[in-house]
Amino acid sequence: MSDPFIQTADPFMQTGNAEAIKFDTPGQITTLTVRRVEQKIDTQPDGTVKTWANGDPMHVFIFHGTVDGEERTLWVRGNMVTAIREAVVAAKLPSVVDTNLTLKFTEFGTPSQKGFSPPKLFKAKVEKAAPLQTAAFANDEEPF
Repeated sequence: MSDPFIQTADPFMQTGNAEAIKFDTPGQITTLTVRRVEQKIDTQPDGTVKTWANGDPMHVFIFHGTVDGEERTLWVRGNMVTAIREAVVAAKLPSVVDTNLTLKFTEFGTPSQKGFSPPKLFKAKVEKAAPLQTAAFANDEEPF
């Protein structure tokens, strides 16, 4: 586990790659304390950029945070985006950062086209979490 205090938007201070949360089984529930969100252009496993029908690139949101004190990432796309946005609005919060995000993989949906995999459907709940506190030097400690 890396230092939980180094959860910042500063790329220099970001730690290595945290294990991604995977949802494999309907009924699975996971709570992530979200500390940072980044947006990237989404790609296929071979590195090809995913695009919409009009040619615009698709994006994926990567939530960085902790699950049970361990660093984790959550790759948010598809139906998960809608579930989380609705939960943030329902909680009357301005952001998903510094929240406890609980996601439940409820079921597989109906594929949009023949030959496509069924989409994963989710329910989400968002609650405000305490902001991350940084450690300070004790009064009797030398700063260097």
